[in-house]
Amino acid sequence: MDRLQCLKKPIYLISLPNYFLGFIIPIYALKLGSNAVEIGMLFSIFSFFSIIMRPLVGRWMDKRGRKKGLIIGLITFTLARLIFLIGRSYIYLFIARIIQCIAASFFSISLDAMISDMSSINDRSKNFGTITQYSSRGAFWGSFIGFTILFSDVVDDPFKLIFGIYFIISVLAVYFAVRDVKESIEEKREVKNAKIVFNRAFIKYLMIIGILSLANGITTPIFVIYLKENITKDLGLISLMFIPGGILAMYLPSKLGKLADDFGRKKLMVIGLALEAIFTILIPFTRSYLFFIVLYALIIFAGLMRVPAQRALVSEITGDDERGRSYGLYHLSLGLGGIFGPLIGGGIYQYINKDLVFLVEGVGLLVTIIFIMIFIKSDSELVNRDTLEI
Repeated sequence: MDRLQCLKKPIYLISLPNYFLGFIIPIYALKLGSNAVEIGMLFSIFSFFSIIMRPLVGRWMDKRGRKKGLIIGLITFTLARLIFLIGRSYIYLFIARIIQCIAASFFSISLDAMISDMSSINDRSKNFGTITQYSSRGAFWGSFIGFTILFSDVVDDPFKLIFGIYFIISVLAVYFAVRDVKESIEEKREVKNAKIVFNRAFIKYLMIIGILSLANGITTPIFVIYLKENITKDLGLISLMFIPGGILAMYLPSKLGKLADDFGRKKLMVIGLALEAIFTILIPFTRSYLFFIVLYALIIFAGLMRVPAQRALVSEITGDDERGRSYGLYHLSLGLGGIFGPLIGGGIYQYINKDLVFLVEGVGLLVTIIFIMIFIKSDSELVNRDTLEI
């Protein structure tokens, strides 16, 4: 039986709102009278609380278990969706984002550590890709539900119905996780009391991930706003732009993860980043609706190429000791970069130049590649070299 099978149903269900919320939050905030900087704050506050939560969560999880962390994350996600259901102001969005951060801290670290526990060096990237596929499939069909209700005018308050459905589905995700998910740390009991020993490359890797997260975050709060102002004002047409990329995310991650396992994780990460940088820089030169759909699908493909390898490298660099803490620090670095990226992007977009944000992100991704080439060794040299106790 597939060792990841117990995770697939709760991951699929809890992911249903992901694409829709990522799309609608900037639009909804604009409707409530927010500006680009305030929208950037909705994304930066998420990362700010990550700094506080994630190192503590990772260490707690090594002692208490992955399943408990996963359940806490799912329950807290459910609470955040309840806030979306009852709230109708910017302050409710702000509070919901804070609760989402707490949820993501428990959920993402426990999930990453659990997948790593269940994997070997030969299939780790593939397994990360497999779970990403189930998450993407849930998010794709969840967005289909959300946009169908939003644009069909079947009810006076579509958001209430949409968030009500998401809340109920989140409750089901909690139920299936409690019933089906097994505690993966039982397979590695000796890890609980181990003194953590990091490869020195991991410290450099955390710095690289922070830079990457900052670059990726620059366009996050303004992406849909840019489309609305420069490609089409029709939200229905904008939502259709994300379908090809969503389909790629439903089927490719496990295959690209296997390619990373076979070809080399560092190589796939570099290639993916290079393609992502080039396609991002091309965005300001795109005004055709159809061409933009193709370009955005290529950006998604590039991201799918690097992310399974990027997550698997954490275990390959640090080894087996205290994976919860290792992934906690990894997500901390993502959060640190994510604080400043949206604020920088929102500021550039509002006060300097709306096209410049994409050039800045593209250059940031290219700089990340340079640091990876300089500081990260090849896959075969990573584990148990130049160790540093922490």
